[in-house]
Amino acid sequence: MYQWKAWHDSRARVVLYILASLGSGVLMGLNVISDTNFHRYWREIYSAVHRPFFNYDFYMDVPFWMLDWVVRQYGQVAALLAGLSLGACSVGGEYGAGTMHFVLTRPDSRRNLLFADWKVGLPAMVIIVGGLAFPLVLFLSLVHAKGPGNVLAGLPALWVLGAAVYGLSYFTTLTAGSAAKGLTLSVAVLLTYSFLPTALNEWWHYDTLLRATEWTLRAFNNNAWPLDPFEWGATAFWLVVTAGFLGASLAWIRYREV
Repeated sequence: MYQWKAWHDSRARVVLYILASLGSGVLMGLNVISDTNFHRYWREIYSAVHRPFFNYDFYMDVPFWMLDWVVRQYGQVAALLAGLSLGACSVGGEYGAGTMHFVLTRPDSRRNLLFADWKVGLPAMVIIVGGLAFPLVLFLSLVHAKGPGNVLAGLPALWVLGAAVYGLSYFTTLTAGSAAKGLTLSVAVLLTYSFLPTALNEWWHYDTLLRATEWTLRAFNNNAWPLDPFEWGATAFWLVVTAGFLGASLAWIRYREV
């Protein structure tokens, strides 16, 4: 029952996010076709006057240009927004409707409520983030790009980042008692994670925290492509963070007094 309710309460938001993500992927795919036609046009012009064309393999490079678009420009934003919104609005909906106390006093296990939210929220986040990249495979195949599947290389890192953000948002909402407060706390944590290491380095020349933060985000640095887009260490780090938030949420909901 909990899982059906979790899906029923979030389905409109999830479908809207998925459509927005797929639409963005399709628009970028159309841009791939436009760039390919532009490339072919100028190649024919240069060939007609017997001049050398640009010194790069367009059909080899274009999947990695799209990988850069997916991972660095929009993928991280999609993972953050999906994780924050879905995490805060899942259990936050119970607080907003005033039904949380009723749910906690039901004879069914409290863990079922939490696992139902996670089983709906995490797959939804995966689909939303993947919606940016999977349509591009089709368009890259249509233009005969070499290795069109390379555009998917950054998805594992985005998925584990989104899972960690979902766990953070869910936990802060669960403990704060409202979606708005939980979302505010989550954003505060993310901003601190992003800016505190840089501030410490700039003000006191303490760069240990900055180097550690950069390591956790290395998968989103284009210097890691195309040879190693899947950073095992950083990916394991985000999986541990996700598991930590899941465990903390389980402990809190189990021992919370009604």
